[in-house]
Amino acid sequence: MKSKKKMKRKRMKKGMLLAELYRLFTVRRLMTGLFLVAIIAVISVSDLISIDSISWPAELKQSICDQLQMTLIFDRYKSLYVIAASICTVTTFPSDIKNHVLPYIRQRTDFDSMMNARLLAIAAYIIVTMITGFLLAGVFLNPFMTIETRGSSLYGIFQPLMNSKAAWIYLVLMSFNLAMSIIPVCYLAAAVAILKPDEYVAVGAGFFVFYLLFYFTEALPWMFSYSSLTSEPGRASVGEVIYHVVFFTICSLAAAKCVKAVMQKRFLNGMD
Repeated sequence: MKSKKKMKRKRMKKGMLLAELYRLFTVRRLMTGLFLVAIIAVISVSDLISIDSISWPAELKQSICDQLQMTLIFDRYKSLYVIAASICTVTTFPSDIKNHVLPYIRQRTDFDSMMNARLLAIAAYIIVTMITGFLLAGVFLNPFMTIETRGSSLYGIFQPLMNSKAAWIYLVLMSFNLAMSIIPVCYLAAAVAILKPDEYVAVGAGFFVFYLLFYFTEALPWMFSYSSLTSEPGRASVGEVIYHVVFFTICSLAAAKCVKAVMQKRFLNGMD
């Protein structure tokens, strides 16, 4: 009997996760996320794009990796990536609350399975859209710029990748690190959106949380500075790269607990 119950729970958890993934990875939501990220990335380096540059020799063109890396270091466009990630993810919470669908979902599964599935799906969506969006921007910019670097010292241990073929791998690593840093921000924004169920609040909360983290951690050592850790995937050593992933994973787990606590309180208060 116990084994049958365990199997049933596993099937329910898997079913919930698949349902949430299908929900976020519809063509409309996926294309919205991809193109928003790609457009932001292209705009961030738009001052280097000109029709004339297509015919320039490679040694005169700017590097896509260099310029995208610089835009992340100087925090000019990172908050826009947060908004792009929030539009199709965080807004699902106020939408479900307004439409009173959460009680019906809970009838099919337990609270933890429901929330875990939703939060995992959001994380997967952010990672996929950030990586694919950056690659799409790279493909668009490639005629005007070159993917490889021109002897920049920005990359540390990743310097061997900075050639015309392998530099795409660094673009993936850069966007993955950015995605990992955005996940906890979106989770905290989701907690705000549960307290105040409104789609505009949901998107604005992500923007606000990003700058709160930036402001309160700016003066801290790089190991705890949100801005520094978001800017690059780590370049001094493999250990530093792993630290980035572990740090953002811990932040995401803490933020996920916050989302669960807020949603649990909402259910206990009979607000849905």
